Amino acid sequence: MKVSWSLIDSTNTENSTFYSAGDKFSVVRQWNLYRDAKAIPGLRTPNTDIPVINLYDLYCVDDPTLAPIATLGQHKFDSVITEIEFTCSKENDAFSQPLFGYPLDVWTGSIVLVLTDRITAEQAHSSNCFVLGIRGAFIRGSILNWYISSIVINTCEDPDPDAGCEIHVKFVVRRSYIVKAIALIVVFIGWATTIVVLILTYKAAILQKSHAPTDVLAVCLASLLALPSLRAILPGVPSFGAIIDLIGIIPNVIVILSCAIFTVTKALH
Repeated sequence: MKVSWSLIDSTNTENSTFYSAGDKFSVVRQWNLYRDAKAIPGLRTPNTDIPVINLYDLYCVDDPTLAPIATLGQHKFDSVITEIEFTCSKENDAFSQPLFGYPLDVWTGSIVLVLTDRITAEQAHSSNCFVLGIRGAFIRGSILNWYISSIVINTCEDPDPDAGCEIHVKFVVRRSYIVKAIALIVVFIGWATTIVVLILTYKAAILQKSHAPTDVLAVCLASLLALPSLRAILPGVPSFGAIIDLIGIIPNVIVILSCAIFTVTKALH
C-alpha cells in the first residue's frame, strides 16, 4: 500500500488549528524524515555551540550514513510517498490469513519514522542528529472495499531515554462490511440452491413423482454453471482455494454433481 506523508503544525492547540508545514501561517523549517530508523540518545559532537532546545535534540539517528527519504517543512506541498508491505496478522488463525481467509482476512503493516532538524544538524556538524519529537499521526483517505485503521505509538513521550524518539504507525486492514455481507449472501444462495437440487432429486429419482429426471438433470447442470458466476461477483475475490470455497463452492459442486450423476443412473435403469 502506498501512503503519502506530509507535515502539519499546530499553532493553537486549544482550538486544534492545524496548518501545513511551510504554510504562511506556519514556521518554515527543513526537517529530514527517516524511515525504519532508531533514535538513540547522545550527540556525535557534544562540544557544539548550538543551543539545545529540548530533550529530543539530544537524540541522533542510529545510522549516521542513513539518507533521509525526504526533506519536509520548507513548502506546504512537501510530501513523500512510502510503500508499506502487509503480512498476516495472526499466524495461527486460518480465518484471518491474507487471501485464504477471504472475506475475514486481516492484513497488518508498519512503519517507523524519525524526524531531525537538518539545518541545526549541519551547523553542528552532527550528521543525522537533533531529532524532533513528532506529536502523532493523522490518517486520512480510503481504499474501495477495505477498512483501514491505525495504531500510533510515540516513543518520544516515554521517559526512558533508551526508548528512543520515533513515531511507530501500525496499519490494520480488513475487508469492508459490505464485502463481508456480499460474501455471506453468496454462500447462502449457493447452499439454498444445493438444498433445492437435493429436494428435487429426492422427489424425482427416489419417490419418482413431481418431476421428470430430465428436468432435474437440467436444473443440476444450470446450477453447476451458475456457481462460478456467483463467485465472480465477489469484490476482490482471490484465486480459487480460499475458505469461502471450502465451506461453499466446493461442497455445493460436489453435492449438485452427485445429484446429477444419481439422476442419470436412475433414469438409465
